[in-house]
Amino acid sequence: MKLKKSAYSYVMMLGHLCADLGGGALPAILPFLIAQKNISYTAAAGLTFALSSIGSLIQPIFGSMADKTSRPWLMSLGIFLAGCGVSSLGFLDNYTAMFIAVALTGIGAALFHPDGGRMANYVAGEKKGKGISLFSVGGNMGGAFGPMLVVFGITAFGGLKGTIILAIPAFLMSAFMFSQNKVLGEFAAEGTQATKLAQAAGQKDDWKSFAKLTGIVFLRSSIGIGMTTFIPMVFLRLLMQTEEFSGSVTTIISISGAIATLIGGRLADSFGFNKTIRTGLCLLIPCLCVITLSRSLWLTLIMLVPTSMSLNLAFSPSVALGQKFVPNHIGLASGITMGLASSFGGMISPILGRVADNQGLPVVLWILVGMAACAAVASFFVPDAPKAITVESAEAQ
Repeated sequence: MKLKKSAYSYVMMLGHLCADLGGGALPAILPFLIAQKNISYTAAAGLTFALSSIGSLIQPIFGSMADKTSRPWLMSLGIFLAGCGVSSLGFLDNYTAMFIAVALTGIGAALFHPDGGRMANYVAGEKKGKGISLFSVGGNMGGAFGPMLVVFGITAFGGLKGTIILAIPAFLMSAFMFSQNKVLGEFAAEGTQATKLAQAAGQKDDWKSFAKLTGIVFLRSSIGIGMTTFIPMVFLRLLMQTEEFSGSVTTIISISGAIATLIGGRLADSFGFNKTIRTGLCLLIPCLCVITLSRSLWLTLIMLVPTSMSLNLAFSPSVALGQKFVPNHIGLASGITMGLASSFGGMISPILGRVADNQGLPVVLWILVGMAACAAVASFFVPDAPKAITVESAEAQ
């Protein structure tokens, strides 16, 4: 079954959703592991490290491979592996086994993202902001539906073994993506040919600007992982809510982020990628300050929405802008902005966990505020997006 080319933007979005479903569910599972299996904040942050870092560190390698030779079937394999990992946590009692299982989900995501980001760019046409925002929102939706699905599974199955429910959509989507392998291969060949024509017409990579953007993406990723890891703990320990309630607040963060991701892509196409990134990061600072100072359940819940929206307003424009800075290496750019950036956040997470164990959760929240301020300032040093060389203009030369 072959769909219209424009429809594959939504296929990539759904693939991204299923690839990130397990990772999105992990923050919702952590309160259960802390309460029922007595793991520490540091150990919980270590699982976040396993998810974000191990697989993400190798994403640039897969991205570079994708730029040379497209392998669409890796996306199917990635979704399958991602479904095998976190879904098995409910059956494990040994922390090392938990760490390996979570790392497997991270590796699966690492296989999917570079080719996925590259394919999303190819099928988006001229509206790169919209196309990348659709792809990116799939990850946000994975973060939104993951907690809801796993809490439902744990409740329905009467215990942590309900985590197995996460494997079902991942395995189904993996099979569907594999059935589309030939069509996706054709799109990849078209995109590769367009890149070669643009290179012949003088298209070059701006690695200096890409490096500046990457620093901001690293900070934004660290804040995002810090929020999804520690804000549920704020509700559990500081606001005295149940494990189920605390785990479910990540759904609010993810849904709000998904809406902002879609908005951010369209704003970037209309008003510029840099302006959208700067606006989101500047708004993030006061929002995080309110959450850090608040001890009101309702105020904290309400502020999760603008905080997550501010953070994610900058997400898809950052990915698309990275691809614009290095248009000859779109897969590598995707691997870095969506993969390696997450590994940096994952490496910071255990450090923040240790701070939370020793100094308390409020100190961690103030550190996130400081990161937001640094990212906002740095965004003013990133140049505007270069003008793209189209296939028509390349063929005319």
